[in-house]
Amino acid sequence: MNESFVVGLRHDEVLRRRAAVRRSRLIGGIVMVFLITLGLVVGVLMLSLLGAGWYLGLPMIVAFLLPLPGVVLIFKLLGDQKRWYDSSEIPPYALRMTPAALELGVDGAPCAVVLPWPAVAGLRHERRFGQPVVSVALQPGVTPVSPGVSGLEHPAAQATLRPSKWIKAAGFYPVAALDLPLEAVDQALRHFSNSTAGVRR
Repeated sequence: MNESFVVGLRHDEVLRRRAAVRRSRLIGGIVMVFLITLGLVVGVLMLSLLGAGWYLGLPMIVAFLLPLPGVVLIFKLLGDQKRWYDSSEIPPYALRMTPAALELGVDGAPCAVVLPWPAVAGLRHERRFGQPVVSVALQPGVTPVSPGVSGLEHPAAQATLRPSKWIKAAGFYPVAALDLPLEAVDQALRHFSNSTAGVRR
């Protein structure tokens, strides 16, 4: 093998995924706004029309106001995502492997995420949102300030991290967006990591 191994991205698939994620978040936000509005209208009607119905109307209003911060967050994420996409091109590759590190092209980030091999547990082949994806699994305790790690502090890279102490992932890519089969990726991973990382199903 060469000194580096590059797994490219199919740009049409990346653009299709961007549009699908944006559309699903937008639809979810609109549905939530509709439900909150409907609940508030019913609650206000109960308060005003049923004078004695305040004990039903007031809790209903409070209950439908509680999800409001979540809806605001959805629209904030949509705005952040649009800014990330507008300020950066589609990454030139999904993964680049060298003897020293694994580099990730994170959609929306201005530069690659660099992970030295000791920080990489491997790739996980799984299904997310109904489609097969490959996620990069990190060793426990890896953070943006770990030795040799760079680029993980960018908000777009942070957005791909799942905040869980049980599952750590530094990026995920739809299998359809990769320009090489997973078998070739697995072989390259094992070669460059000295068999410490591979594709797990």
